Amino acid sequence: MRKKIFLYYVVLIVIAVSVTGFFTSQIAQKFYKYEVEEKLKTASTMIEYYIGEKLNQNRKIDYNETAHILSTVLSKAPLSNTTHENTYRITFIDFKGNVLGESDTNYHKMPNHSDRKEIQEAIKGKVGKDIRFSQTMGYDHLYVATPFQKAGIIVRISVPLVQLKNIDRIIFYYTIISILAGLFITTLLALRFSSSITKPINEFILMAKEISNGNYSKRVDIKSNYELGQLAESFNGMASELEKSIESMRDKNIKVDSIINSMTSGIVAVDSKFKIILINSKACEMFNISNGPGAIDINIIELIRNNRINLFLKETMDQNIPDVNEIIIGPPEDKVLRILTSPIKSPDLSNKNAGAIATIQDITNIKKLEQIRTEFVSNVTHELKTPLTSIRGFIETLKNGAINDKNVADKFMEIIDIEAERLSMLINDILQLSEIESKQKDIHIGTYNLKPIIQETIEILQGLAKKKDISLTHDLDDEVKIIANKDRIKQMMINLIDNAIKYNVEGGSVHVKTFKSEGSLSIIVKDTGIGIEEEHLIRIFERFYRVDKGRSRNLGGTGLGLSIVKHIVNLYNGDIKVNSTLGKGSEFIIRFPVN
Repeated sequence: MRKKIFLYYVVLIVIAVSVTGFFTSQIAQKFYKYEVEEKLKTASTMIEYYIGEKLNQNRKIDYNETAHILSTVLSKAPLSNTTHENTYRITFIDFKGNVLGESDTNYHKMPNHSDRKEIQEAIKGKVGKDIRFSQTMGYDHLYVATPFQKAGIIVRISVPLVQLKNIDRIIFYYTIISILAGLFITTLLALRFSSSITKPINEFILMAKEISNGNYSKRVDIKSNYELGQLAESFNGMASELEKSIESMRDKNIKVDSIINSMTSGIVAVDSKFKIILINSKACEMFNISNGPGAIDINIIELIRNNRINLFLKETMDQNIPDVNEIIIGPPEDKVLRILTSPIKSPDLSNKNAGAIATIQDITNIKKLEQIRTEFVSNVTHELKTPLTSIRGFIETLKNGAINDKNVADKFMEIIDIEAERLSMLINDILQLSEIESKQKDIHIGTYNLKPIIQETIEILQGLAKKKDISLTHDLDDEVKIIANKDRIKQMMINLIDNAIKYNVEGGSVHVKTFKSEGSLSIIVKDTGIGIEEEHLIRIFERFYRVDKGRSRNLGGTGLGLSIVKHIVNLYNGDIKVNSTLGKGSEFIIRFPVN
């Protein structure tokens, strides 16, 4: 810093003195030339007067002799103390440019002067002047030509400007001396001034280093009424506020860290580049991460090698909506985890997300309890199947006339028949669900084209759609294939399309679409039905859960259809999502990984 200040001073002094010397030289030369020019004009006037007197006396004039005489006379009155400047060179020229006489040279050998600048001006009736360099003398010469109309001649006088070199030399010497004196004074001032600036700045630098190293109690001790003093006060105030803020943040971080690490659910937060910014001890335990704090700033793909979790976080950031999914991880022991993902809003309140946070719940024990319940239901339904068959047989007997009051008998028998049918459907759904849940892997696996399977399903349900005047359309990709149990996929599609028809409006529509993208195949079933309220979306895949229980029973629903769909999707490592707006319809999106 001090070197720069000193260098700036030196450069400024050199530039200022040099510019001053240059302009001083130019001004001195200008005034010198002006003074010589005026003296030459005066001499011209004297010469004209001398020639005029001779003309008045009708005397013949020898211009060459006159030039020598007048040159000698004028040279006795020097313009300066310099010897070379004592000599006046006088030339007489007619208005055609011919030389009539010359004081220094044989005028008979001199060329026509009509091309000379000063002569051209004189011919026009003006006082002509010019400065030309003389190779012989080594000086610039000033030429002044005055027209003398009475005699029909031009009087030209010239003298060497020897003082120009002296002026330049003197000013150059004085400029060098001024620069040296300025540098000496500048050195003294720069050292003093730079010290007064750099010393406080060095204190600021030391304080900044101390603060960056965590010593927030450091303060700057600068006493001044000028800007540096005000800066010191502001800096110290900022350091005090920073110390308070850091202490407050530390206290809050300790509390937040204690709360997060005491949670029974795992927490993982990532930024927009999928680098971990937060992970608690429960999440480390779930994913066998040995050093939790060491995981910060590591890409989650490197740390948690589960593509589905990474996909959930990406979708949450892209779609800017919370989501809930379940996955199975292992070994050594398989765990069922429920992943709740939410976007982290950007601090600048823009539409972009700053990242995503995943809350991970270990629901393995809950799933085991559900499996126990499923097995229990399976045993009970097997026990109920035989008496239900007997009831239906008994109803057939009554319908053949065994009851005297035929109208009443028929009415009750019809009701019993409907209820028996509903029980039969319930038993079948429970058995199917139990069968799916009891198998981690399905059998009869093959590679099938989805298009004919879905077309067959649509043909089966076409009659039901026509009863409600519902348009059943499809857009099926010919190349979409799936490795699965064909009957399971067909069962899944029947449940989805059947629901889309049942819970649709008169004259509505159901559209089925399949396509492949980004390493997965997708199946979409979209309807224009009654829709589902947002609060129910998270639970619609639970067993026996009904959004509108009364309406579901009237339509013949058992509450197990979507649960069966969900289990079939999980059976093949897929995932299912639903988008729905009340009164506008629902959209079920199923994706399976492409092997």
